[in-house]
Amino acid sequence: MPFHFFDAEQLPVPGSSAASVFYPFCEWTPDDAPDALVDEAHPMNRFVCSWLASDVDDPERCQEILEAVADLEAGTCPQWFADGDAWCVNLTPEGVQFNASNVGPEDTEWWDQSEGRFSLAVVKDALLKWQAFLGSEA
Repeated sequence: MPFHFFDAEQLPVPGSSAASVFYPFCEWTPDDAPDALVDEAHPMNRFVCSWLASDVDDPERCQEILEAVADLEAGTCPQWFADGDAWCVNLTPEGVQFNASNVGPEDTEWWDQSEGRFSLAVVKDALLKWQAFLGSEA
């Protein structure tokens, strides 16, 4: 799966003397062609890449989640939650469900959407690649 990792730039407010801010960012494209377009609405970008960029922003956090994935794969842990600023992620051996952290009990139609569900293998692959990228920045 073609993930693209880079440091995104947030420009300061016009007229400000503040410096730009750079942060790690993730995008997914359906193929690795140099001119591949990024579909921001694609579930891989809406859920997985968004989660990596917002809630899994250092190699240590990646490692913590990867250790939980290993426990899930080994059958020593039936379920593990990764709660963050933007996402509440429910990891099980059967798959990974992404839910926005700001969705409350009154918004049940936005909870457990099928497009926010991925295999554990897909999420593990993304985490390993993201961790390598974050580690290369250090």
